[in-house]
Amino acid sequence: MTDATIELTPLAATVRSALAQKVRQQVRPTDGGLYGWRPRYDERVVAVAGLTGSVGATMVSLALASAAALRGPARIIECAPPSRSGLTAAAAAELGTGRGGWARGQREGVTLIRRSSTSLFDAGPPPPEQDGTFTVLDVGDLPTGRPGEQCIAADVADGWVLVARASVPCLRQLELVLDLGLAHNPTLAIVGTSPRRWSRRLASAIQPRTRALLESGRVVTFRPDRRLALTGLTPDPLPRHIAASARTLLTILEGLPQ
Repeated sequence: MTDATIELTPLAATVRSALAQKVRQQVRPTDGGLYGWRPRYDERVVAVAGLTGSVGATMVSLALASAAALRGPARIIECAPPSRSGLTAAAAAELGTGRGGWARGQREGVTLIRRSSTSLFDAGPPPPEQDGTFTVLDVGDLPTGRPGEQCIAADVADGWVLVARASVPCLRQLELVLDLGLAHNPTLAIVGTSPRRWSRRLASAIQPRTRALLESGRVVTFRPDRRLALTGLTPDPLPRHIAASARTLLTILEGLPQ
């Protein structure tokens, strides 16, 4: 080994370390989600977010996209990493992985787009294949602990659907989300009992902004389903009562300004 080789060894190690760090930054999921993504000019986008984990946001997203597919082209884009995907077994047919590592599937007229193990987390999802597509963004949980960080840009979605369970913790989280103004044109999807049947203890947890939303009529109740609770989303058709609630939700969203 020459003296020149000895002198270059620390520099080579530094370069290798810098390249390794760059690779780690590229493959690491970002907190920003689809913040830089822009929909196509003729695309209608509705964002669906759960107020806490495992409240049924993906079920509501899929039901809403299925209801929209009865009227025209529709798709659902799931922003969660593969380890947290609720759509893994929901497609009737898998269509492979496309640009940016986004996996594509199909069921009942709905295109399912989700991240795969090879996803580039800074790559946006593929554009719609048909004109006038109704896109449902399943954005996961809203980062209410970090108000400066949002999963998508504020003006991307024409409206938001906030998914909550009929519980005191969810009502507290809902009030915080409404107070921070994280959701544009919010509509509430409750997985559980209707607000008209809430107990006195649960009703007493309703705060001013939540009460105003409930009184606005932009509230839809999704009754829990035992089969879905056991199996998760599968290629089987969604239960009739969930499909009916999704049609009601779609009607409310269509009445919101675009």
